Amino acid sequence: MERLRAAGPNERRCIVRQALGYYRTLVVGGIYAIDLPSSDFSLRSNLIKAMKHCITLHPILSACIIGQETEAPEFARPPVLDLNNHINILDTPDLFDEQSLIKLALAQTNDHVFTSCDVTPPWQITILPLPAAEQSEKSRYLILFGYYHSHGDGKSGLAFHKTLLSGLKQAESADCAYDDDPKFTSPSKPLLPTLEMAGKLSISWSYLLSPLLGAYLPAFIANPLGIRASATPEAEDQWAGNKTFFEPDQYQTRLEVISIGHSDVQKILQKCRKHDVKLTGVLHQIIVQALSKELPPEKAGCFVSQTAVDLHSHLNGIADDDMALCPTAYYELFTRISDDDITKESSPMSDDFWDAARSTTQNLAQCASTLDDQPVGLLAYLRNMYPWTRGQVGKSRECSYELSNIMSFNPGPTEPGQKWTVESIIFSQPANVSSGCLNFNVVSRYQGNLTIVISWQAGALDVQGEQLFVERVGKHMTASLQSFDKV
Repeated sequence: MERLRAAGPNERRCIVRQALGYYRTLVVGGIYAIDLPSSDFSLRSNLIKAMKHCITLHPILSACIIGQETEAPEFARPPVLDLNNHINILDTPDLFDEQSLIKLALAQTNDHVFTSCDVTPPWQITILPLPAAEQSEKSRYLILFGYYHSHGDGKSGLAFHKTLLSGLKQAESADCAYDDDPKFTSPSKPLLPTLEMAGKLSISWSYLLSPLLGAYLPAFIANPLGIRASATPEAEDQWAGNKTFFEPDQYQTRLEVISIGHSDVQKILQKCRKHDVKLTGVLHQIIVQALSKELPPEKAGCFVSQTAVDLHSHLNGIADDDMALCPTAYYELFTRISDDDITKESSPMSDDFWDAARSTTQNLAQCASTLDDQPVGLLAYLRNMYPWTRGQVGKSRECSYELSNIMSFNPGPTEPGQKWTVESIIFSQPANVSSGCLNFNVVSRYQGNLTIVISWQAGALDVQGEQLFVERVGKHMTASLQSFDKV
């Protein structure tokens, strides 16, 4: 086993949560289509060749974790990888429609626990053949890339699929550089630097020694993207669901999937440009509207959001298409939106709506513009993550929900004779024991649909009929996102 390097503070945070079972498998998936293959076509053979291409380009895919039960875990590399450990082709049940199949496969993959992480890198692709449409000239597959957060952030999943698609195209070629032997000699390419090595996460004394720091520092580390900044908003009447809890046998990711068509996405983006806002700022307002509509005032006077913020652009040696762990977080308190503002026929997207979305857009841009005084930088000051992480169970949640928008997947132009394409893309986080009770996971395909997966830990929401509650939230969001041609 070749020792590569020690895990950085943010990677350690993820490794601890994974080892304790508090956060399991991150998933970025796509619906792939291929022209009806010839009789000698082998899906497994093509996938193995494509996986070798991915491993060659992304060194973290050949990295195991040793010492994950300690405060000083390291990444190491086995001399040979058995790709049979990283591929899972499912049978397609006959009793479910396509949407139900996708939800079932997503939730099961989110809840997957990788074992033997000290000898087998914790990632896998799960392939679900989808029912063929009548007179279709293509075979379609849901391909889910499931991986531990220590091995990459949400954008890393997009980088993987970009590489996988390239690998599948190569696999069809007679001069493909890879064979279909599942045993693969690990590449010698070094790991990318940690977030902390690639950029200077400077912490000012005023930020470090703020009077609020002593009150918040423990809660910071539990959040899935880092630690909460000293200026994190808090209110007594915020909705946060039930207190954190963890029962290994009852841990379950629940989810709801909504999809917005390309024509509606174009209308949304046109309105965003007109009002000088970004989609993420708009999504926050729509989420707050939906939650305000579905939760009574006595339960939810306000909402504290957590937004994943990408720091790739400030880092040396880590590019946008690399697999790496590069997020920080931004927090904002939103007051409850009145029923009149939500239901008024003139437009739920009033001047107040756009003003609030613009403010969030500006705040997110400011957060993303610097490495100074980032919440994730405070992780370097926490030496003993295990006892603290365990101590988070039983406490009140620090935020209401998390929004993670990993942006758009661009599969590139379709070339003549190209057999493989990606129709749509999907992103889902597992239940997070110690963070907000709802996750809104957003991704789109370039010139295609926008997909939002709402995921949560079963039992965390403190509402009657959790699934119906989230379905109503999703329906409200869908209706709002499809109404931009009316505003």
